[in-house]
Amino acid sequence: MEFKEVLERRRTIRDFSDRDVTPDIIMNAIENGFKAPSYNHLRDWEFVVIRSSATKIMLIDSEELGKPVDMGELNRIFENEEAVKKEMYLDAIPKQKKMILTAPVVVAVIFKPKTRVEEARRVYDLNCLASVWACIENFLLSLAEQDVFGVTYIPQNTASVKEKLGVPGEYEIAALIPVGYKADSAKALRQIDIDVQKRIHYERWD
Repeated sequence: MEFKEVLERRRTIRDFSDRDVTPDIIMNAIENGFKAPSYNHLRDWEFVVIRSSATKIMLIDSEELGKPVDMGELNRIFENEEAVKKEMYLDAIPKQKKMILTAPVVVAVIFKPKTRVEEARRVYDLNCLASVWACIENFLLSLAEQDVFGVTYIPQNTASVKEKLGVPGEYEIAALIPVGYKADSAKALRQIDIDVQKRIHYERWD
């Protein structure tokens, strides 16, 4: 598959079929993740591959995703936001529990921070975070080449998630990624069309 085709194919999917994703597809995606650039060349990244319902339920409990979602309240929160952004959040938030449970695989991407996020003072301090997200994009593109898709979920209660997964204290969780083949009913939400020429500045931003 041509690289441009892989880029066009990659999508965020929150509705998964029950078709299994084989270990070799996950392994290949992780191997391609490790080909991403790393700020210190050490690639301080680790992966936890989760398939069991029991572990998925622990994640849901850690993130308190079992609570019912008040759609009226959500609509009020996002009523003044841009239509594309509002549509995404109104679709995403109610599905957070379901997407973790129904994805055949959930992959936790873990990194060793240079500076703890809460202590960062400069963008430079977050080089480690930038690097792991380059790894995550490689991982997602590799999956897309196999018609497998995912969604990046950033845990809010990272301390609890780390404890449940046995992650050492000096590491942080970059994202939980539910992964699978898309369900027939899966939505492909709108994206804003970008006029790239208007986003490019030469020499200075004028």
